[in-house]
Amino acid sequence: MTNKYLKPMLDVGSPRVFNCNEMTRRILAKDLGAKPFFRNKPLNIIVLIKDLVPESERRPGMPMVGTKLYFPFNENNIYEGGRTIFLHDRLVKPAIMGHFGEGALSKDALETDIRIMTILNSLPSLDPFLMKDVFLRNELPMNEAYFEVSEETWNEIETFMLQQFESLVTAAFPETKSSEEKARLLIDKMWEARDIDALQPLIQSFRLPQHEALDIFSSWRGIVYYSFQYRRDQPGVIDLVKWLNENQTPVEGVPAAESKEVFGAINFVKDRVRKEWQLIEDIVRDYQTGYDKMFKYKQSSTEFLSFLKNCNTTYWNLGNSLGKINHAVYCWGVMSSRFPERKMPWAQFQEMAKLLAKIFEVEKKTGGMAW
Repeated sequence: MTNKYLKPMLDVGSPRVFNCNEMTRRILAKDLGAKPFFRNKPLNIIVLIKDLVPESERRPGMPMVGTKLYFPFNENNIYEGGRTIFLHDRLVKPAIMGHFGEGALSKDALETDIRIMTILNSLPSLDPFLMKDVFLRNELPMNEAYFEVSEETWNEIETFMLQQFESLVTAAFPETKSSEEKARLLIDKMWEARDIDALQPLIQSFRLPQHEALDIFSSWRGIVYYSFQYRRDQPGVIDLVKWLNENQTPVEGVPAAESKEVFGAINFVKDRVRKEWQLIEDIVRDYQTGYDKMFKYKQSSTEFLSFLKNCNTTYWNLGNSLGKINHAVYCWGVMSSRFPERKMPWAQFQEMAKLLAKIFEVEKKTGGMAW
């Protein structure tokens, strides 16, 4: 029987999920000769999931968010359940090969497929824009149909981000004010975050540690993207919070213990949404304040330089919080939209409360099942 609880958690549309299985079906339905995501064709049945790494499993320097590989029991209906393993698990390669059976996968192609997964593991979330961008920067050719980013959306995000870079470049390279071509070249170098020699004046101007400089620029780019996403996604978060606040009335005929459990979950979700959103707002505000003080008002560079030096951690915190909230907004939208005014029957409301609470669990337990 299909597990309805799993469906919204694995669907295409959440920034914490890359449903390669469904995306591959869609793409091949339009073009049987289309290039699949993974080089080993059998691997294209899996789902990639961003999830909190249990603290007991985190090695020094490891981000709090990891990438899970979800292997469905039934590739034709992934919602029947499956098994997962984190990409950082030392047994991940044997687990992949064991799932598909002896000889089913090319070992040479698997090396490229592991590289693809490792590149995605460098992201806090699986937003299509970030995925497309990270493969472009790593110069790894991919079928862009998997990313579903329209040219209009790509240009809108890119324009917003490049405007943020421009002030940095003109501050560190005053001569670029008279050369638009040179300014654009340096902005592109920042965007790519690969050429440390070309970025030396920036690194020296902002007193960045050499061995961390490219990671800092890469993380800063991610923060700028997430600040764009934060502004774009506010209406959906407001709608979810409003729905949570309006659904606090006990239902007649429901046992008191059951009602207490469900509304306890709803209150937990309200509290977590508030705390995660507050963290997001604090980060975006601190970034914008420091940026404006340095580049807009030319008052002080202290806040912005401090922000830059700590932006690796900030990037993962921001991506993790936005990913969880947007995952919750997506699941809530999928499960509630079919009911008039989103007024759900008790059974569905109970299921929704448990699902949202699971998204915001503070500590995930290890185990074979995905959710």
